[in-house]
Amino acid sequence: MKKPTYSEEQINILAQNPYTHSITPYKITFTLEFKEFFMSQVHLPGMTTPKILKAAGYDPKMFSRSTMDKLRMRTLAEAASPEGLQPPRGLSQAERTKVYAAKDLERQRTSTSIKELQNKVVHLEQQVEFLKKISNIYLHPPAD
Repeated sequence: MKKPTYSEEQINILAQNPYTHSITPYKITFTLEFKEFFMSQVHLPGMTTPKILKAAGYDPKMFSRSTMDKLRMRTLAEAASPEGLQPPRGLSQAERTKVYAAKDLERQRTSTSIKELQNKVVHLEQQVEFLKKISNIYLHPPAD
């Protein structure tokens, strides 16, 4: 199994950057906006990958040299391709959080509704038992 590249603390820090599309312990995916920013900076004199990362709000020390080299190589190759720069596939971290929150909220509502209905059934059963007893008393009054 591959060794994790990013710690939990680093993941939390990197996820806060608006240019981060998604992050796992093994991989970071950047937004289309970051790729466009990167391309606008890469050809400027003296702009190295660490300087571009720093300008984008990242701490270059969080990235290995090979990660930075691959980032540069892949972004340049993607920009040079006939399709050009493409947005990342899948949902971003923020979008996944919203979807999960909505699902969880729906599950909570369903769970609450089920509990309310169960309580209502118990209450109605108690009322039925009470009415049976009352009607039995009126139909068969106790003899003195």
